[in-house]
Amino acid sequence: MSQSVELLEWTKWSHSWATAIEFKAYEMHKDKLDSDLAKRAEHFFSENMRVKKGLEAWTSGNLEEFGRLISASGLSSIKNYECGCEPLIQLYEILVKTPGVYGARFSGAGFRGCCIALVSADVADEAAALVRAEYAKAQPELAATIHPDAAALICEPADSARLISPLL
Repeated sequence: MSQSVELLEWTKWSHSWATAIEFKAYEMHKDKLDSDLAKRAEHFFSENMRVKKGLEAWTSGNLEEFGRLISASGLSSIKNYECGCEPLIQLYEILVKTPGVYGARFSGAGFRGCCIALVSADVADEAAALVRAEYAKAQPELAATIHPDAAALICEPADSARLISPLL
């Protein structure tokens, strides 16, 4: 067994240990991993690739590709990392089918989490209304507990993190 596979087996999959394994070694030996470890590793390595491709798509203004990568990340979280609960997965599935949505994925951890979506500004209000309606059909009891104004929040992008006022 190679050192990379032994490392993955020994650690039972850890992000901190995975960073010590080169992608080539993973590709060469992934078939030797336990199926659960293989799925986690696949998510880890494919997520790293999506981040690199996402940076390229974002900086070139290719929102369609960036959205596709966001959705692929969401699907990998579900299939390979086995994240999400039924209501959250249903919300993800509704989002990726909604017209005007470039891409969607989970965000946050625990407390049922949430989904984020990159949506064309031209149809954001319509997309939010459709998502609220479809989610109410999929999860009527849960949707009834969410205030309509909080069910979908439309946000505008900003100039990223920066110092707003000096610290005292």
